Amino acid sequence: MKKTLIASFLLCAALPAQEQEFGTSVSTTLTAVRSDPDAFRNVKVEFTVQFAALGNLSNPFFTRFTPTEYTNLMVWADEQPIWQKTEYDNVFGMLFYSKQGEKLSTVHGMKPYERFKVQGIIRNTFQNTPWIEMIDFTPVTGAVDTATLTHLYRGEKLMAERQWQKAIAELNLAHGGTAPTSVQYATYRNLGICHLRVGESEQATACLRTARSLSTAVDGELDRMLATATTTPIAELDRTVGAGSLKDYEKPMWDAFETGNVTTGTNSKTQTGKTTTTTTPSNTTTTPSAPR
Repeated sequence: MKKTLIASFLLCAALPAQEQEFGTSVSTTLTAVRSDPDAFRNVKVEFTVQFAALGNLSNPFFTRFTPTEYTNLMVWADEQPIWQKTEYDNVFGMLFYSKQGEKLSTVHGMKPYERFKVQGIIRNTFQNTPWIEMIDFTPVTGAVDTATLTHLYRGEKLMAERQWQKAIAELNLAHGGTAPTSVQYATYRNLGICHLRVGESEQATACLRTARSLSTAVDGELDRMLATATTTPIAELDRTVGAGSLKDYEKPMWDAFETGNVTTGTNSKTQTGKTTTTTTPSNTTTTPSAPR
């Protein structure tokens, strides 16, 4: 009986000491921890992540994290643009939660892309990788879904191909009200770029201002584009789009005014510098082309 009381006393005394050892939590990001894990070793941290899946990683030789004692989580940093393939593949798998934890059932019930704030301690660093014990976690509202990621992926792919109008159509479907702030920021920033490229300065200014309001991070390129959109938007027009491969509705608005390539109800043929015009009879029946 006496031994039990002594053990209980020592345990109770150790808890405040452990709390004092680690001190208050440092608010940071998973990206920052991964970039310099040794700087955070034995530090209590807080950061927000997106759930990917449960894993089966362990390292019993160099860490305390054994499969019998801990559940392994695979997550993305909240700030990761996971609609980009390289970031989607860059999942972090060294996050662990004790199987004695009170929220174990919640961990096992998590869905992909669910967001939560982690309170954890970097227990080990091995091969320049942090091994993190999650002490506690709290849900965070808002999450991406497969549709949002798809629209963002397609939108940025179309931007790379300089198909600005198509990119605008995709991106307009990506900024739902439940999307995380980082996702909305990227969406409005991309929309601002697209509108600038096709000469829609008012829409560009509105989108870029919205993006700026969603982030406190330094983004010199965003600030430059916003200043250009409000002063000299013509400087950002994309004048080198391969218009020959675009349909009329995909061409930038300036193309019709600067090159005179306005489509009318006539068929034009150019022969050695001369232009002959053949008018299509109004009573001719035209078969619509198949949708593509």
